[in-house]
Formats: sequence, C-alpha cells, structure tokens
Amino acid sequence: MGSEQAPVVRISAPKITHLPETETSHPVILEPYHVDLVEEYGYVSREYLISGVAAGESYCTRLLLRCPANATDFTGFVAMEPSHLWGGTSIWRHINRWVMRNGHAWLEVDSQAPSAIGKIKNVDPDRYKDMHFIPGPLAKDFQENIPFVADDTKESLREAYNAFKTKWWPATLQSPEIITAASYALRSGQLGLTATRVVLSGLSQTGGVTRHFITHSSHLRLPDGGLPFEGYIPCQSGGEALPDVQSAKVIELIGEAEFLSVRLPCGVSGQMKDTVHRRPDSDSFRLYEVASMAHRESRDASPNEIERWSVAELHGAEWSTFSNAFIYHAVFEAVERWTSESATPPPPSATLQTNGSSDDIIRDEHGNALGGVRTVHTEAPLARIVAATPKGRPSWI
Repeated sequence: MGSEQAPVVRISAPKITHLPETETSHPVILEPYHVDLVEEYGYVSREYLISGVAAGESYCTRLLLRCPANATDFTGFVAMEPSHLWGGTSIWRHINRWVMRNGHAWLEVDSQAPSAIGKIKNVDPDRYKDMHFIPGPLAKDFQENIPFVADDTKESLREAYNAFKTKWWPATLQSPEIITAASYALRSGQLGLTATRVVLSGLSQTGGVTRHFITHSSHLRLPDGGLPFEGYIPCQSGGEALPDVQSAKVIELIGEAEFLSVRLPCGVSGQMKDTVHRRPDSDSFRLYEVASMAHRESRDASPNEIERWSVAELHGAEWSTFSNAFIYHAVFEAVERWTSESATPPPPSATLQTNGSSDDIIRDEHGNALGGVRTVHTEAPLARIVAATPKGRPSWI
C-alpha cells in the first residue's frame, strides 16, 4: 500500500542543552515504573532541553534518556516515545526490562505541549523555565473532557470520541518536527551516544501520535536529508489502514480491548473504526491483534493501583494476570531484528475472528476471543478473560 506524500521538508537542526541533576533540582518523572531498576542494570538517566523552530515558531522542551552507563555497551538501537497528551510513558512501562537486558536505549520526548507544559513544567517551573511552545490548552483541559456516556450506543460513543480526538492535533502543532529533531539529536551524538536505528512508538493516545506521524509527517527529514526512523510501532490505538513507509518497518499492535464491542460497557470509545485498520502484509508491514489483551494490564499492580481500582464492581471476578509486557517484548524484538542487518522478517499478521468487517468478536465456549495472537491465557484458559472493566467511569484494565 502507498499514499501520496507531501513535499520533502528538512527540519532545522535543534539546540541541545544538558540539564544536570543537583541536590535541589531533579528531573520530573510522572510514571516511575521500574526506575529503581535503571542502576541495577548498569543504566543511567540523563535529561536535556531541546530547542529550535517547529511549525514556524520557537519551542523548547524536555528529553529524558535512559541508556547504558558505559557507551560501549550501547547497541545503537533506540525506542523513542512521546509522552502522553496528559502525561505518562506507557511504552517504557512495558519494555524497560527488554531495553536494559539488551543494551538498547529509550528516549522520552515531551513533544506535546499540553503535557510538557501542564505536567512537566508545572511541577517544577524553575527547572523548566525555558520550556515553551505555541500557546494552547493544557493536559487538564483534555483529561477532564474524555467523552464518557453510560448505556450509550456504539455510534454515539464513536462520534463523541472522534470529536474529542480532533482537538489533539491543533494543540500539538509542533510535535511532528520536535519528534524528528529528537531523532537527529540521538544520531548526532549530542546526547552522549550515537544512535544508528531509532524506532518511534506509542501506546493509546501516543499510539495515535505515531500513526498520525506515519500518515501526515513521513515527509519530514533530518537536517542532513536522512529519514528520521527505521521503524514504527503504533500500539493500542487504531484508525484507517496505515500505508507503507519509505525504508521503514511498521508493526501495529492492537489488543482486544480496543474493539468498540468490548469497550461499550465502559461507556467510552477509542480510536478504532470497526476493522478498517486491517490491511494485507507487505515487505514492511505487519498487524498483530492479541486475544484477551486489555488496554492496560492489571498484572503485578501496585497497592496504589489496587486502591484506585476499588471502585470497580468485580462481582466475584479477579484481576487478570495477563502480561501485556510479554507481548510488547516480543513485538519490539521483532522490529529490532527486522531493522537489523539480518533484516529478519516477523511472522505473518494475526487478526481476531470477527463477524465480517464488524468489530464483533467471535468467542469460544468460555467466552474468550478466537484468532489473533495466542498466549497461554487463551490456549489453556483457566477463566473467561474480560478485557475491559465496566464501572461508573471508563476503565481499560
């Protein structure tokens, strides 16, 4: 598959400034998942400011890098993730052990103004005094307006969420060029390492950012004219079928919980539109739909998470131990191999069984989804797995 591309645009080279940690000034970490493991794996975290011009206006925002303390241990492969519109880096949460076991690096780029200003700078205005974007709404303006309607129809839920989603892009006009500039920073050695392969990924809203980059911003180039990414991994989002991308590999990852037929009891829609995201495999594209995988996993939940989820009426059920992280490890490993010198292609796409082109999933006698990527949870089921939790507010656990 292909699509018409906008004229190629080279971004301007950004300015990079190291932002040291001191006794009185520390990086803001919105989701400290497994940060305690960084030193254990021989890794370090470094924070930088990146500044320049994007969408015709100046910007300055934060980069957060986690990489081997010894540069000689670095493989050259980086997983890059934009922080969520209202904060958070879920890709790191799922793949941190895979990254650190293999000598790769991970980069958070706060390219979306609502979270960069509303969540990062707002916590420590002194440390991040130079951060700025084109003025616009902040993260709280989106977080408080996630469309939720109990006992609604698929059609009205989808319409409400689509209207909500269209507000993302005007609030993040500079994001695509900042994302591209971050790739340049990684490759130029200005972050203390020299990347040779960079993969852009995101989950949920940032999965949508990754998809939007593929469909609307793949004409952007590095200052030297090079392509910004060797691969893309949009996760847990959805939309129109993605095109092939020049000289890049794409794996799209979809859990059962993205299907609106599963989300309906939650009263919230998502980015998927029935099954229009499905398309044939190519030399550079795969799609994996995972049976029984929720939007967010409940395995190894913290006491704080358990307390937050206590509003859910489980009616005798138990929180699932399905491991989203294991799926993510496998997908990132597949992309790493596919973009390496060996160019090892991954297995063919795997999609859930649905009634025609609808999002109504066909299920076995236990109520578990048929088809798609299979795990021990579905191949040797001990229970019916419900991939979205009905309650008074939306929950994707």
